[in-house]
Amino acid sequence: MGKAGEDMKKIILPLIALTIALSGTVPVSAAVSREEVVPYLSELIDFINENYIGEIDQQKLIEAAMSGIAKTLDDYSAYYTADEYAAVTRNTAKTVYTVTFGFEMNKSGEFNIVEFPNGQKRDDDGFRYRDKINSVNGVSTAGLSLSEMRGLLISTSPSPLNINVTRNGKYLDIKAKLIPVTSKTISYGGIASYINFKEENADKSVGYIKIDTFGEGTAEEFRTALTALRRDKKTKLILDLRGNTGGYVDQAISICNLIVPSGNIISTKDKAGNVQTYKSNLSSVPFTKIVILVDEMTASASEIIASALQDSGVGIIVGEHTFGKGVMQGVVDFGDIGTLKLTMYEYYSRNGRKIDGVGITPDYQIDDVLFVSETDKLTSKKLKDALVYLGYNASSENEIIKSIGKFQIAEGLSPTYKLNAETAAKINLRLYENQNKSDDILMQGYLLCLR
Repeated sequence: MGKAGEDMKKIILPLIALTIALSGTVPVSAAVSREEVVPYLSELIDFINENYIGEIDQQKLIEAAMSGIAKTLDDYSAYYTADEYAAVTRNTAKTVYTVTFGFEMNKSGEFNIVEFPNGQKRDDDGFRYRDKINSVNGVSTAGLSLSEMRGLLISTSPSPLNINVTRNGKYLDIKAKLIPVTSKTISYGGIASYINFKEENADKSVGYIKIDTFGEGTAEEFRTALTALRRDKKTKLILDLRGNTGGYVDQAISICNLIVPSGNIISTKDKAGNVQTYKSNLSSVPFTKIVILVDEMTASASEIIASALQDSGVGIIVGEHTFGKGVMQGVVDFGDIGTLKLTMYEYYSRNGRKIDGVGITPDYQIDDVLFVSETDKLTSKKLKDALVYLGYNASSENEIIKSIGKFQIAEGLSPTYKLNAETAAKINLRLYENQNKSDDILMQGYLLCLR
């Protein structure tokens, strides 16, 4: 063996000896007991501090350990630093506060003020057009992305922000007053505003509410929407929970108290087996029919509402099989160390159904509108659904006859007012074309409301 090989051997052997020594302390295959976890972690951190040749940030070391531990538990538990948790809180807050000016990032990555209300070149706080923002509350803006900069300028408190700017080569500290910005999590109205056909043919008794997420004020928004729909004489409701992955469970429970009849909403169970039941005291449901729209992203708090309405018998679910997140997290503040979101409860539906990992099966799975045939009777469900889907009135046999005639005239066919082969073929062609550009789940929900 040459001299180079001898030198390499001298380097490798100490590494092998060190590896054996460490693995001898904590055998890889050994099961670690709860009592041994803290000593093992302490030993590891001590070893790193005593032997790592670079600089060590103890705070980051703890944060990395906490984050790693949380990630090994499940997909929902998580560790947040103080800044990360503040961002999460901002994202779910009903009202946040921000500055009055607009800004942009130039090619050098610097942030400049470029806009004020009413097209002014300055504001009452003392900021001026083209001021360069250096820091916000002592946090440097150097190296930040646009989204990170926006986050710095948003707060859950109305207290002013201390902003350092550069103007004509001088550094200036200015207090920026904040204005409230209220985020909406709900949209609502008559069904004609959300579905793809003529407004005059839409059933005016059907209302629509879409919940995007469950934030701080979602239940109050929902109450407002209910009041407005009832005022407008809406007796049937389409509740759209598609794409809603959850949020604050207490908001979902509060909404259930507005639309779910008296009885259980859900029950939760913790690790010790303790059960808590959440109940509705609603004596009268505000709608004669409720159709809930769901998809594969409907999860968590959304599944609480969907399952409670389905189990109580007042709601019909249409769409796709839901996600199946039937667990709830508790949030624990560890002070300077950070915040831990930990899965601590599993919940079960009103009738005791397991949701986690199972999801909810719709009463009506989404499928294409069935095509019609000239042999269909005027009162057949297929023909009624097809005419309504295309925006025609099918409320009675007489209206169906009229609608067939109107369709024939609109399509340039002879108005026989009968469902012949030529008319059936043209209806099927229009059905095919509309299905490629319409919201099938919403349309199916609407058709269910009319039955």
